[in-house]
Amino acid sequence: MPKFARLKKIWPHPFIEFADDNSFVLREHYKNLLRELERENLRWFTEADLNVAKDEELLGLMRDSGCQQILIGLESPQKKSLSGIELNSNWKARQQDYYKAAIAKIQSYGITVNGCFILGLDNDTPDVFEHVSTFVKDSGLYEVQVTFLTAFPGTPLYSRLKNEGRILREKAWELCTLFDINLQPKNMSVAELQNGFLALVKDIYSAEETSQRRRNFKQMLKKSPNFGRKNSRRIHPHSETQKALAA
Repeated sequence: MPKFARLKKIWPHPFIEFADDNSFVLREHYKNLLRELERENLRWFTEADLNVAKDEELLGLMRDSGCQQILIGLESPQKKSLSGIELNSNWKARQQDYYKAAIAKIQSYGITVNGCFILGLDNDTPDVFEHVSTFVKDSGLYEVQVTFLTAFPGTPLYSRLKNEGRILREKAWELCTLFDINLQPKNMSVAELQNGFLALVKDIYSAEETSQRRRNFKQMLKKSPNFGRKNSRRIHPHSETQKALAA
C-alpha cells in the first residue's frame, strides 16, 4: 500500500478515517482490505451499522488492523421514535432490542462505539432526554454524540416539514449545523427541545460521566475473551485502547 508509506513519512503513527457512511456493506472487499491493513501498523476509525456485531471474523480483522472506533447512528433508544425515520424501511426500529448487545459485542474487541442520537424526531416527547441519558449509562457506550433533527433544504424531510408549516426559517443554511434548531418539533416546543438538549449534554459530557464511561470500558476489556493477552500484542502500541489498559 504505497499511499500509506507516503503518509507515514509525514505522520509516523497515522490515525486515519475511512470516510464511508456505512463501511463493510461490501463485506468481502473490506475483509481483504483489513488483512492488508494489519501489516501497516495504523490506527483508524469509520462509520458503520449494527450488522458489524454479527460478524466475528470482521470484528477480529478490525481489531487486528488497528480500528479504534466506529460511529454508529443509533438515532434513539426508543422504538417509537425510530418508527418512520427511514423512507423505505423500519430497519433501525426492528434492531432496537439488539442495540445493547451489539454495542457490548463490538466493544469486547477493543473497538469503541460512538453512539449517535438525534433529538427532535417526530415521535420524541420531553421524556426522550432522560431515556437517552439512561441508555448511554446502561449500554456501556464509550462515546456518545447527540444532535438535533435537521431539515436540509432540498431533502424530502425539508419538503414535508415545509408543507406542514414547521420550518422555522426557509433556506436558513446557517441553522443546518446539527446543533441548531431549524424546525418545529411535533410533540414539544422549540424551547423544550433546546433546554432538554442542553441539560442532557451537560449530564453525559460531564467529567464525571465521561470518566465513568472510560473506567467501565477498561474494566470490561480486562475480562473480555475477545481482547486479552493473546490478542493485545496485535494492537498498535499507540492505540487509545492500549493506553486505557495501561492507565
